Amino acid sequence: MEGVLQNVSIPSRKRAGFIRVGTWGRQSYWSFELLQGQKLKKITIDHGDDVIYSLVFTTETEGVLNTSNKFGGWNGGQTVSEVTFDSDEELVGIKGSTGTKDGNTIISSLSFETNKSTHGPFGGATDFLFTLPWDNGSLVGFYGLAGYYIDSIGVYVKAHEELMRIGTWGKSPRLGGPQNRWSFQVETNHRLKNITIDHGDLIYSLVFTTQYGDLTYTSDKFGGWGQDGDKVSEVTLDSDEEINAISGTVALSRGDDIGYIIISSISFGTNKKTHGPFGTVRGDPFTVAWEDGSFAGFFGLSGGYLDSIGVYLKAATVFSYGI
Repeated sequence: MEGVLQNVSIPSRKRAGFIRVGTWGRQSYWSFELLQGQKLKKITIDHGDDVIYSLVFTTETEGVLNTSNKFGGWNGGQTVSEVTFDSDEELVGIKGSTGTKDGNTIISSLSFETNKSTHGPFGGATDFLFTLPWDNGSLVGFYGLAGYYIDSIGVYVKAHEELMRIGTWGKSPRLGGPQNRWSFQVETNHRLKNITIDHGDLIYSLVFTTQYGDLTYTSDKFGGWGQDGDKVSEVTLDSDEEINAISGTVALSRGDDIGYIIISSISFGTNKKTHGPFGTVRGDPFTVAWEDGSFAGFFGLSGGYLDSIGVYLKAATVFSYGI
């Protein structure tokens, strides 16, 4: 089953200027942070065919190497792999999946994406996939839970502006012109009240309604240029309900206009429930969740369909996401 959102309980640890992204999976809290002037040089992964046992991080400062503690690994794996980064290589994303081991949720596979290549996957993939891209130069470290295995992993990223952009998922921004870019931000003191989804085999368009006091405001329609889906669904949020997650899938369009990268399905998670999925669950899954109070809006690319989606989050808060 793809793109299922579940709650994760992790220790609260707020640091000014840091944004916490994760976790995936469920033991002892671990944290690795890059200090000022340090560059991530190497990641050592102890893994098996279906589990990540431990992680070790090596940094470089003015030619001097420093190695972190081993996180996880109360058991040893069958294979030790190393990812060594070039001097001009930066981590810009992770991908992986979660599974179960001895009845506990664990990280079953992990890949590291850089501005130059993808390293991995290490371990073995399951149907419960996650993916997280971030801006080049944003990575500050990793954190999570670990015991015999790496039970969960999250990411520290730093915000460059007042709002942090997470994503996008779907069509690459490089493949869309200015006319295809869409952006919706929740105004100060407004709350997101309603999401209208036009969908069928894929997501055609989104419309957002916010509320300020007794007044409501409706956004433009994003996507759906000259065409409509088979069904229009609405997500109406209660007065004490706020969005804290999305999940979905990315696939190629089918039907009359085939072969375009689009959002094929989407679900919206809140502090009370999950709404969806809308569209057709197929293709590559994505999922992202954050702490209550962090949501600031959505952005992406659109045309005849909703081609991509990302999330605006408030940089002043610490947030988490994952499975």
